[in-house]
Amino acid sequence: MDEKKYKANNGLSNIFWGIFIIILLVFIIDGIINSERIWTNILYIVFAVIFSISTTIKEYVITELNFLEVRFILKFFAKNKRIAIGDIIGMKKLKKNQLRIDLVRGFEILRVKESDIDALIAELKDRNPRIKMPEEE
Repeated sequence: MDEKKYKANNGLSNIFWGIFIIILLVFIIDGIINSERIWTNILYIVFAVIFSISTTIKEYVITELNFLEVRFILKFFAKNKRIAIGDIIGMKKLKKNQLRIDLVRGFEILRVKESDIDALIAELKDRNPRIKMPEEE
């Protein structure tokens, strides 16, 4: 049995981080021209690039051991997060690409590609038939 993978859709966060990095790049160029705080600005942009990549590029994988893993495609400092499918007690679609998963302790909000969200819901309900989902309007 192969692992099933679903891509994340982070929407506006990718655009936000792209704009943020461009602004920091402008500060670096300005710092080089005016020769002040060059290394500080370079550290800012390196941190911004690493942080933005580690928080926006993700995929969700349903493993053979009944875990829903949040994997980071480009790993820098990120650790895979594993959610036991047996701990999921409810799911609800918040938007076209957002799925709220209610766990035994707390909840998790996943941003999945719009085309993959129904397949992910079906797969999770198939693995754990006790998952409750409110009727969609």
